Amino acid sequence: MTPPAHNTDIVGKFIDVSLYRELAEKIPDRNLEIIEQIPQKDKEQIVNAYKPYLNGMELSPFAVTLGDNVLFTNSVGTVYYVDFDFGVFDMGRSLDEFVAELKNGL
Repeated sequence: MTPPAHNTDIVGKFIDVSLYRELAEKIPDRNLEIIEQIPQKDKEQIVNAYKPYLNGMELSPFAVTLGDNVLFTNSVGTVYYVDFDFGVFDMGRSLDEFVAELKNGL
């Protein structure tokens, strides 16, 4: 399972947490910086490391935020944010919508 293709470099972009109600209610951050896109060769290792947090969901990792939290997509392209401290959040956006909402450096 791989996330939908997108040709946008998202490293260095910021997630505006206020756009995602559930996430904004649970985490203290206002912005989350994307620091790395995950290469295909590392995806299986990351899925295995996060398996206890995914509650049986079939998700594919695609990026890492500052603080080592990971962005995933499911088979239809919905984006999820997984935070070891706060849980799994359905961002309610497709990968294309999500990428379009990212902010450039603050």
